[in-house]
Amino acid sequence: MNVKLTLLSSIGQKLLLATSGLIMFLLFLIPHMGGNVLFLFGPDLFNSYAHHLHQLVPIVIGIEILMLASISIHMIMAFRVVLANRKAADKRHSQKSSKERSLAAKLMPVSGIMIFIFIAKHLADFKFYEKTKTTLHGVETYDVYAMVLGRFQDDPVHLAFYVGFMIAVGLHLSHALQSSLQTYGLYVPREGSKIKQVSAIVGWGMAATFAVIPIMAFIK
Repeated sequence: MNVKLTLLSSIGQKLLLATSGLIMFLLFLIPHMGGNVLFLFGPDLFNSYAHHLHQLVPIVIGIEILMLASISIHMIMAFRVVLANRKAADKRHSQKSSKERSLAAKLMPVSGIMIFIFIAKHLADFKFYEKTKTTLHGVETYDVYAMVLGRFQDDPVHLAFYVGFMIAVGLHLSHALQSSLQTYGLYVPREGSKIKQVSAIVGWGMAATFAVIPIMAFIK
């Protein structure tokens, strides 16, 4: 009962929000970015990565289930926290705290919704997209490299969609990382915070890295 009450409290909801976000960041975003970067080094290396990843299907499925649970918890807790914050702001009748917040902080709900839309689009584009096959070192495997090229070459609208949504990723991560650490009790000063600077660098750096891949596929 005490655990349930704790999770339903304001602090508990923020902890669930931060923890589910960090799980997605550590177990999905970072490995996904590392794998996608291999696209820049040519078809053999990228297809080899995809082939070896396919050999780990049980582990991948387990991670996907964890990601689905994390996304669900993250969205529910985000909705509850936003509602609670708005109610608290209405009671205070003050806009001071809102004015002090960064643009990324103010747009967290919007960027979060955009990322959810992007994930659905991304899955439709690649996970559930029919793939051709190729031969790699005498072994037949999926030609994931060709699939990525085919999705972006000669399609500036598709490219703009992906790059545009990476802006939402940059905005979301740049605030979410420092906000999560703050939720866990780390003090983050309003001005001159190194944590905020590192959070922004990591967030925008990851977004830029993800954006480079469709750009390079488009111009090849």
